[in-house]
Amino acid sequence: MIGDTKNRSVALIAENIGALDAIRDDQISIALWQREPVIDSASLDLDGIADIRLTANIDELSDALNDALADAGYARSRSLTALQNDIESLAHGFADIMKTDVVEIRLEHVTTNACKKFHADYVTARLITTYSGQGTQWLDGDDGADCGCGEPHHIQQMRAGDVALFKGRLWSSDAPAIHRSPPIEGTGEERLMLVINPA
Repeated sequence: MIGDTKNRSVALIAENIGALDAIRDDQISIALWQREPVIDSASLDLDGIADIRLTANIDELSDALNDALADAGYARSRSLTALQNDIESLAHGFADIMKTDVVEIRLEHVTTNACKKFHADYVTARLITTYSGQGTQWLDGDDGADCGCGEPHHIQQMRAGDVALFKGRLWSSDAPAIHRSPPIEGTGEERLMLVINPA
């Protein structure tokens, strides 16, 4: 769905990785690649793991990420290998789209409401995917324009495995992507979420 109304968050959704390139389009605020989960989240033991936050040159990311996963307490397994490979692949794709050599990686184990209010990020663009648990919620069309005027009527939600590029305020002050973390505090739910930013 593409529109040209100013101050409206507009999404392009497709079932192939090429969807992410649409973020370069001036009319697109959200580029969403719908895909199946790449790991069996049940096989990852998230108890006691630490969040990861690292900044690395894309050519040195593999070693830096390998060390960070070990330091965070992730146990070696086939699922962890698949997770690491996916993070590296997404980081390389993001770096190519954003024309940058350095990226910031955040891998977070979320059990609270985190960013529960709809907002736009102060970045050029941000890649988000959820490996386990509920995906990020976002607004499209008029709801995106009316963010801040009460609870939106048509909240959209990514699935586990989906990958999205959200345009930030530094790229588009008129129509940045409006999104939030799903409120899960007190439910016993947990999420494993990846965020990639330009450094």
